[in-house]
Amino acid sequence: MKLSRIKCNMSIPKHPIFIFIAIITLTVFGHWTLVQLYSTFCAPWGIFGPFKLFITLGSPTCHFINTIQLNLAKHYMTIWVSAATATVAWIASKIV
Repeated sequence: MKLSRIKCNMSIPKHPIFIFIAIITLTVFGHWTLVQLYSTFCAPWGIFGPFKLFITLGSPTCHFINTIQLNLAKHYMTIWVSAATATVAWIASKIV
């Protein structure tokens, strides 16, 4: 009995709009997750939050989380500026 291989034609869509939406979605959810982690473990709400912050503010883990979420926010803005520039260039190329 010969086993045949099943071909799977599921490929990742390569359309630029799909890629844009996927990158934006991953960036937003990644940023949200990091902000939630930071606020939960490094700067919690409540009356004792500032006192816990005295201990965790210099923590390498909290610094890492904060740095990554800041860079994701910068990355997010760069993506939108690039998308707007590409859209304007595309429209200009169609008009001319």
